[in-house]
Amino acid sequence: MQETSSVKKITRFEDSPEFQAFLERHQEMVEATDNHDPYFAVHDSPLTDTSIMGGRRVLNFGSYNYVGMSGRKEVSEAAKEAIDLYGTSASGSRLLAGEKTLTQTLEKELAAWKHTEDCLVLVSGFGTNQTFVGNFCGEGDLIVYDSLAHNSIWQGCQMSRATCRPFPHNDAAALDRILSTRRDKFGKVLIIIEGAYSMDGDISDVPAMVAIKKKYGCFLMVDEAHSSCVLGETGGGVDEYFHLQPDDIDIKMGTLSKGLGACGGYLCGPRSIIEYMRYSLPGFVFSVGISPALAAAALTACRLLQQDPSIMKRMHHNIAFFKQQAKARKLNICLAGETAVFPVLIGNDLAAYRLSNALIEKGIFVPPAVFPAVPRDQARLRFCVISEHTDEEIVKALDCLVETAKELGITLPE
Repeated sequence: MQETSSVKKITRFEDSPEFQAFLERHQEMVEATDNHDPYFAVHDSPLTDTSIMGGRRVLNFGSYNYVGMSGRKEVSEAAKEAIDLYGTSASGSRLLAGEKTLTQTLEKELAAWKHTEDCLVLVSGFGTNQTFVGNFCGEGDLIVYDSLAHNSIWQGCQMSRATCRPFPHNDAAALDRILSTRRDKFGKVLIIIEGAYSMDGDISDVPAMVAIKKKYGCFLMVDEAHSSCVLGETGGGVDEYFHLQPDDIDIKMGTLSKGLGACGGYLCGPRSIIEYMRYSLPGFVFSVGISPALAAAALTACRLLQQDPSIMKRMHHNIAFFKQQAKARKLNICLAGETAVFPVLIGNDLAAYRLSNALIEKGIFVPPAVFPAVPRDQARLRFCVISEHTDEEIVKALDCLVETAKELGITLPE
């Protein structure tokens, strides 16, 4: 007897459930914004405190260029010089095609900046998380990660053959309870947190996580994409902020793509782990090396942060000033207050779209974050403060937000 399949064949992607769901969400956004998509905004300049959009200069609060390195003269000149010396590409896997002195120097200085023995630079921040998390642990191991960890970490967990479990956001007591009953059932246990969380703008309770790591004999990984170049006197991140010991964190992941003004990711840690990854990590071994221009840009940015303390002083002043001004206007900034990310809670997704578009018309760029990036009915405008913003620009942006919300009849949650 011939079996009859009950599966509906999909021969056109347009008929797939995921595309239909996307189409419904996208149409809702288009209708709410009169076909003015707030995403994929076009900028024709570096993204500093301002940028050029549609031929006019606007205030920019949507960039991760936290300490203004992208577009800075010294950083750009270093990148140009590297192209003249090395060309525009690494032209192959570093393992096979060979190294460049420039890249080795970058890794050495990143390791020193992060107070670790060694460092490995990869071509993608997202890919760095995904490939490390997906391959550090295997069958018989356990990964426990903060429930608000970045999608790249979740994707790495999906790749891994390890058992993976989330724990409630920044809840050290909950993590302790999980490990108290599970630790002895696994070989390696990897705890993953972020230094600063990009949707709520809060800082992880790293000392508590370090204590738990030591209590149960685990490895601790901290994703510092939004804490490096933001926390600490030289932008060194959670180490400087919490005055940690060099071996308190086993793997310090970071990105070259935000504060360091380039593109790529890095892993800093003990020489044993990094040397093993140098020969074994798929996202490194089977990938091209970082381009010389990006390596030179990141190296110069890292040096500038350590040589010029005024850069981080401006960054920290702007964080404190934005918080003060937001609170004065009774804006709900979620869990933020000490990092460069300030989400202003709006609530409704469509209201966030409308506000973002209206602000662009008034010369202020701040993108909306909506479901599924954040929970339903917790849409927000996500302001990113950088060292180059002035007090006057921050005041103007927040005043304009309040005025525009009133004009549109949108009540901002306090």
